[in-house]
Amino acid sequence: AERDQATWNSMISGYTQNGYTEETFVVFKKMLEQSIRPNAVTVASILPACSQIGSIDLGKQLHGFSIRQFLDHNVFVASALVDMYSKSGAIKYAENMFSQTKERNSVTYTTMILGYGQHGMGERAISLFRSMEVSGIKPDAITFVAVLSACSYSGLVDEGLSIFEEMREFYNIQPSNEHYCCITDMLGRVGRVNEAYEFVKGLGEEGNVAELWGSVLGACRLHGELELAETVSEKLAKVDKGKNFSGYQVLLSNMYAEEQDWGRVDRLRREMREKGLRKEVGRSGIEVAGYVNCFVSRDQEHPQSNEIYDVIDGLAKDMRGDSYLTTLPIVTPSLELEE
Repeated sequence: AERDQATWNSMISGYTQNGYTEETFVVFKKMLEQSIRPNAVTVASILPACSQIGSIDLGKQLHGFSIRQFLDHNVFVASALVDMYSKSGAIKYAENMFSQTKERNSVTYTTMILGYGQHGMGERAISLFRSMEVSGIKPDAITFVAVLSACSYSGLVDEGLSIFEEMREFYNIQPSNEHYCCITDMLGRVGRVNEAYEFVKGLGEEGNVAELWGSVLGACRLHGELELAETVSEKLAKVDKGKNFSGYQVLLSNMYAEEQDWGRVDRLRREMREKGLRKEVGRSGIEVAGYVNCFVSRDQEHPQSNEIYDVIDGLAKDMRGDSYLTTLPIVTPSLELEE
């Protein structure tokens, strides 16, 4: 059967949404080879894949393509560009894109608010949220997740709690688990761990969600609340039977290790082995000279891992105030990053 533009767009969107970034670009390339012209849907669907693999250069190329094809002012393309730039660390580019976008909807505003939050610019996020209200665009539940997250990242607890009440009372939006997580995280980050615990506990059955109690446990770790962490861990054992539970157990084990309570560390690790629990390894990536390098914790697989760890050691000494300039290794060109 002949494949039309909609068919190609569906495949690109499906691959991107499911994290198959390599397949996304393979399909996009085949689409171009078969002289199928990409439209706004194509560009908006493929841009998230650029931030997923940490490639701002690819995102810039798509931005240039959208300008040449007069697609950059499409509200969905513009929102996707704001999202790509902010997630790639280029918040100024995201701001410029947002400012140049004449047609804005709730998605455009929410994306920029979320970008500000991810960069610790909570006050700007709140200011944009207020300007959104003034412009007559009604914030939805996702917008409130974005602005509450921004308040959490920036420690703006009182402002966040006020916006949370405004969401319920003025906009009549029923809070979801995502909103509750924002409040829990917000309280926990600034050390109000007991308040976070009481907040989740006060939700009753609605609060029997692993992510909420996991957020409280993370706050306990951050602020050294070991006794409360044990209580929260017991609660997690009841509400989380999935793969995330192993991560929470490792978190509690690390707290025991920090207290040098090796007996409890051994007991907890043994219980994990007996239950077949294993923590999923986290992975991160960075683009250098057009190539995406992927890393896991304590990774030794990279061909230049020795040089990388030497640089990290030197930077750690520098942050501690040690003098290391005479021992810092010469970095090979492939590791140098342009500003």
